[in-house]
Amino acid sequence: MKMDQMQRSKPRSRKVAPAPHPPATENHSGGDELVRLLLNSTGEGIYGVDLEGNCTFANPACAKLLGFTSVDEFLGRQMHKLVHHTRTNGVHYPVEECRIYQAFREHKGAHVDDEVMFRADGTPFPTEYWSYPVERDGELVGCVVTFVDISERRHAEEELRQTEKMAALGKLSAGLAHELNNPAAAGARAAGQLMEELDRLQFAVIALARAGIAPDLWNSLISWASEFQQRAAHPLDLAPLERSDREEDVARWLEARGVADGGSMPSTLVAAGVEAKELDAIAAAMPENQLAEVITWLYRTIAARDLADVALRSTRSISELVNVVKSYSYMDQAPLQSVDIHRGIGDTITILGHKLRRGIEVVRHYDRHLPHVQARGSELNQVWTNIIDNAIDAMDGRGTLTVRARREDPWVVVEIEDDGHGIPDDIQTQIFDPFFTTKGPGEGTGLGLNISRNLVVQKHHGQITVRSKPGATCFTVRLPIDVEPMQME
Repeated sequence: MKMDQMQRSKPRSRKVAPAPHPPATENHSGGDELVRLLLNSTGEGIYGVDLEGNCTFANPACAKLLGFTSVDEFLGRQMHKLVHHTRTNGVHYPVEECRIYQAFREHKGAHVDDEVMFRADGTPFPTEYWSYPVERDGELVGCVVTFVDISERRHAEEELRQTEKMAALGKLSAGLAHELNNPAAAGARAAGQLMEELDRLQFAVIALARAGIAPDLWNSLISWASEFQQRAAHPLDLAPLERSDREEDVARWLEARGVADGGSMPSTLVAAGVEAKELDAIAAAMPENQLAEVITWLYRTIAARDLADVALRSTRSISELVNVVKSYSYMDQAPLQSVDIHRGIGDTITILGHKLRRGIEVVRHYDRHLPHVQARGSELNQVWTNIIDNAIDAMDGRGTLTVRARREDPWVVVEIEDDGHGIPDDIQTQIFDPFFTTKGPGEGTGLGLNISRNLVVQKHHGQITVRSKPGATCFTVRLPIDVEPMQME
């Protein structure tokens, strides 16, 4: 091709790069005209650089995308310094590391979709570019770069990612509601029953006082009540048959002495570790005409304490779940934290507990001396959530989830493995692609693993890989120990 038929810099002694992919007829004027028309009509920006990185030609779309009024404004200028000098995180981008010049360093093309270029007014825009080496007569003379502004694509992808995040938040909210509902319902039920039991206990105290218990016996009553309450706080782990036998013994004892058991008295007393022989000891110490009131009072005391304990444990469970949510989301904390990997995974497992308890066993192999990493804790938890949630689906709700965490300098390594049906070999290379999913319509956006990869690789300078076969799918996440994440929103 004759370069004098294209816009170019002042003549130089060095050789200049030809247009990309010139047609076979480039030695004919018709071929040159065709190339010129193609360059001028395409919407992609195209420019060539010589071995010093100086622009040797460009098409009108290149000038427009870069915010120049004409190609003449940047012909002959060093393109890296002009439009590609800074990384996406605002850090200086050395020309020696620029992937565009991989064409020079390795004599092969490069394709990049995660960097930015800068317009003439200094504003950045996300770009996808291709760089190809150009040789003439067997000699490397430069490279040709084709690029596009992917701002709209990034905007659309971000909207879909937000949709994915909202969908994930909906799942987590549903799970959290399920987790909170059980202790809340148990606490409310226990509180209502406690109010009724306190009324019964009050009547039992009045009946005990009316029975005329001697003053010297009150200390014994209080001692028995305290002993039985302590036992009730730590109920015996009895086999069903043994428990049934004990309850029958106590029921017969109560019936023989005319104590109205109210149906639940034998089970409550046995749960507190009370046996018939201990009731014999109480009967021996008490006047026979006061025994029914004494036993009833002891039973009501234990029952009230049990209900109060249920209400206390329920509220503690709710409080613990709220703390887990705060920990999971890193609420009220700085964007960057010193993150305990074990705790983050544990919080995630707790949040997803309603799905795991249906039939999935969680096995943990942790290095208890694992160092903390500098990270965005909530974003890492999003990674664990995406991987574990996919594992649950892959196991159809039943199987074993194995989590391993260890140190392999300079990394902290986390492996999450399931024994589900596995990922077919022919799609394993696609699972991190945006919008790729094997789930049915409406069941997934195909962005979960793509987001996870971006968070691990781009935000935290880490690595994420997968190996899979039927019965063993393992996602491995490597996070650098001493490197801070990118300062990106």
